[in-house]
Amino acid sequence: MTEHGETSDTGSILPVRRRDSMEVPPLMGGETSDTDPTLPLRRRHSMELPPRMGGESSSPDSPVSPSVSELRLVLLGRTGAGRSAAGNTILGREEFGAQASPSAVTQRSKRREGDVCGRRLVLVDTPDWFCPGVSLEEMRQDVGLCVRLSAPGPHAFLLVIPVEPSKGEERGVLERMEEMFGEGCWEHTVILFTHDDGLKEQSIEEFLQAGSQDLQQLVEKSGSRYHVLNIKDRAHGTQVSELLDQVEEMVAGNRERFYSSQTYQEAEDQVREMEGKIQRERGERKQREERDLRERLEKELQDSLIKIEGVIQEHEGDIRTLSERTSELERQVKEERDEEKKRELERELKRESDRREEMERKLERFREKRENERREMEERHRQEMENYEGEARVEAERNLMKIVLPELQRSIMISQTKMQREFSRQMEEKNRQMEEKNRVIVEDKNIEMERLRQNLKEVRDAHSVLQKRLEREEKGQRALIGLLGWVRRNSSSWILHNLI
Repeated sequence: MTEHGETSDTGSILPVRRRDSMEVPPLMGGETSDTDPTLPLRRRHSMELPPRMGGESSSPDSPVSPSVSELRLVLLGRTGAGRSAAGNTILGREEFGAQASPSAVTQRSKRREGDVCGRRLVLVDTPDWFCPGVSLEEMRQDVGLCVRLSAPGPHAFLLVIPVEPSKGEERGVLERMEEMFGEGCWEHTVILFTHDDGLKEQSIEEFLQAGSQDLQQLVEKSGSRYHVLNIKDRAHGTQVSELLDQVEEMVAGNRERFYSSQTYQEAEDQVREMEGKIQRERGERKQREERDLRERLEKELQDSLIKIEGVIQEHEGDIRTLSERTSELERQVKEERDEEKKRELERELKRESDRREEMERKLERFREKRENERREMEERHRQEMENYEGEARVEAERNLMKIVLPELQRSIMISQTKMQREFSRQMEEKNRQMEEKNRVIVEDKNIEMERLRQNLKEVRDAHSVLQKRLEREEKGQRALIGLLGWVRRNSSSWILHNLI
């Protein structure tokens, strides 16, 4: 773990701590937007509502919940969108590798921490999960890592989109977001438009109005929450502060304060269960189609072999005929005594031998051709099976998402409702226990106060008796003093009287 200094908006140096995936323990919410698509897109500024970090509803009657101790943000987006640069701009220093070269592209999710604009911030940079070449399993593994790095769950997904002409990738981004996190993720999403002085000619609202329908749908899905970030202007600290204000406003208005890792785990378990069922069905269908494909290829191979065998048999017949003809010529050569005729027969024998050798070579070439065709058909069969398996896997993953998502979203809502009911029940039980404990404490305090009052009364009574006794003693002392004074005054006259 490496310590870095970071400059805050006040100019002081604040620590930024790196935390890699190995330092994070393996721990593991959602409404759709009610934005009217017919209305113009409107940017929600953080100044419209005071920033609150509660987990309750943002209605006027609900109490304001206390702020969370840290903000956990996850950066999402395509390669080259400025995702890592946005992370560096938010943190105010180089923490994530720039994406200028392929070697610097984020390969796995990374976590960085820092104090930004008076807030404790956890920022997780992710790979390009929206690339068509990323397999479902690879993506799922790194999504799990990302959720663990932001445990117990991210407060916001920052979906990074560059301010540039559309490349037609928005539809895939939307679908993949829901595949990874479910439709409830949009309650926790802010669109982060990045640029490097590319908005001089037009405003962000004009850019959105001129953008594709898929881009506008992305903004609507996220509740029209978006922010513009100049990734080249790190000195302009208010743009980061406004972004964090907007995130806090969103969190304050959500029923769930953050995207729960438990929700992700339940979704993951249900996806795997459904995937297992689809995998079994796909396996059965694959076996049937493999059998049909194998039978078709074997029939093609058999037809080709039968055709070649016919040609071979035909040539073998010619060879036998030539062999018989050669044998007959050899016999005639042996029997023929005429030298001229013998030489003629030898020449004919040589021609027939050459023809037989040519036929044998041709036959060998046919045999080699048959073997090559057999190997080629087997290789074609293997490649077709591999291509089929790849296409079937991609198709199965698409079908999986189409089948799983509705059921998954329903299950997540049921799970969240159960969790909310259980939480309410536990809170009611805790309130009841606290009320009972307070009642017992009050009763004990009342008894103690009554005992103290009784003791005080006894002390007052004793003090009153003592006071009266002291008054009587004081009165007796005054009488005795008066008597002694009288005795002194009258003693001399009494003595003189007695002497006389």
